[in-house]
Amino acid sequence: MKRIAAAMVAIGCLAMPAFAADPENGQKLSRKCSVCHGKNGIAKDPEVANLAGQSAFYLEKSLKDFRNGIREDRRMSLIVKNLSDDDIKDLAAWYSSFVVTVDVPE
Repeated sequence: MKRIAAAMVAIGCLAMPAFAADPENGQKLSRKCSVCHGKNGIAKDPEVANLAGQSAFYLEKSLKDFRNGIREDRRMSLIVKNLSDDDIKDLAAWYSSFVVTVDVPE
């Protein structure tokens, strides 16, 4: 029984994030993003992705891929090259906190 309890605690610790993201810091960091992606994460340029309402997982992966050269875009690569993992988590927390609604066509 003790082994089962210890295993459950260990699994629970693995599932807990090591760092709680700070959306408030993400909002501050997003000022650079707003030039292309819009003030609230909705881009006016059809060639630029909307960030508002995207999942934090997707945003983190995309930003890390740009930073690490897996994805390439001259503007994104320059903007994200100096972002830390914590900065990326904060940005992802900020943009994923937006609630986006959809109007279904009739």
